[in-house]
Amino acid sequence: KMGNYCVAGVEKENGNWVRIVSDNKKIRNAVTAADAMYKDGNMPQIMDIIRFKYKAQKPGYHQPENHVLDNSEYWKKLGRASINDLLKIHSAENKPFLFYNTDRRISVGYFKVLEEKEKYSLILISPKDVCVHVKKWREKKQITMSFNYSRNRYWYLPITDPEFENTYMQYPEGNYKYSKKCLLVISLGDMHTDKMHYKLIAKVLNI
Repeated sequence: KMGNYCVAGVEKENGNWVRIVSDNKKIRNAVTAADAMYKDGNMPQIMDIIRFKYKAQKPGYHQPENHVLDNSEYWKKLGRASINDLLKIHSAENKPFLFYNTDRRISVGYFKVLEEKEKYSLILISPKDVCVHVKKWREKKQITMSFNYSRNRYWYLPITDPEFENTYMQYPEGNYKYSKKCLLVISLGDMHTDKMHYKLIAKVLNI
């Protein structure tokens, strides 16, 4: 995000989502590498168990999970979690829709009619019939994914998982059935220039 990081996880004690943000509006509240780094110079990895200090909870109108980072202290690595560890405290979620509708995006105006308790911007799901699409748009190769969730088909969601994206960047254009059983962490992004919030696949977790 803006050359920096968008970081999220779940609380070990209660399984609630936490999105770590900075108070730096110039980078759209992303977290810098320096702020996320452990004291030994290593960077956090997916499934690390960490402790960090935050100044306050600061819900956005579309992202209620936001916690503003206090960068006066290093993040501390407490250990590693397995997929099973994660699922014990935060199981795959079953909602009627993926972020309120069956489209790839949500309009800004939609949030004005939502109650605060209805809002969320992070979800862990178990998708079915997954297909990965590799296609060039305006000379730039893009990786997207389609899948079934809660009896609905979701088409062409962008993938922002660097590891997964880089793998499929090597593939020729085409549609590829993804046969591995997986979980998806999906995030609702910031407002785009078209005044829409897009559903982004932030991480593909193979089970």
